[in-house]
Amino acid sequence: MKRVMRGLSAAAATTVLAGGLLVALPGSASANQYGYTCKNWKTGSSTWSASCHVTRGKARTVTVCANKTHYGKWVGKGQWKFEGDCGQYALRATDVQWKA
Repeated sequence: MKRVMRGLSAAAATTVLAGGLLVALPGSASANQYGYTCKNWKTGSSTWSASCHVTRGKARTVTVCANKTHYGKWVGKGQWKFEGDCGQYALRATDVQWKA
């Protein structure tokens, strides 16, 4: 999840998930060198969501679950609700990947 950590220029919110896993998530990401911003991050023990605006290029979700990693479809410019669901498995981490 290095891309998210490098891309943050706003204060990050910290969430403790079930099992004591500590995850830093952007609260309301400000403009960055990537072509997207996200806000309204919500996480549960096995799900997450965020409202994202892709301004250029393409973006997709990455949801890291206890059993495997799920990759969302690449989407272009526009307003998107990004989300992930691990089902019965614990959510370990989230990411938004971007490419020009």
